[in-house]
Amino acid sequence: MKIKIIEKTHELDLQDALNDFIETDDPDIKEMYYSVAMTSHNGNLEYSFSCMIVYSA
Repeated sequence: MKIKIIEKTHELDLQDALNDFIETDDPDIKEMYYSVAMTSHNGNLEYSFSCMIVYSA
């Protein structure tokens, strides 16, 4: 088993990165976990979209 973690600041960038990983590596995906974090920095909201993929190579 292997783990791949991908983190982006925009959900569409995460989607593109996930699709690239799947198309390039052709992993046997066992599980996927998504997470969204939101923070405030100097009054600006900042987002972090991430996905952890558990797969077999």
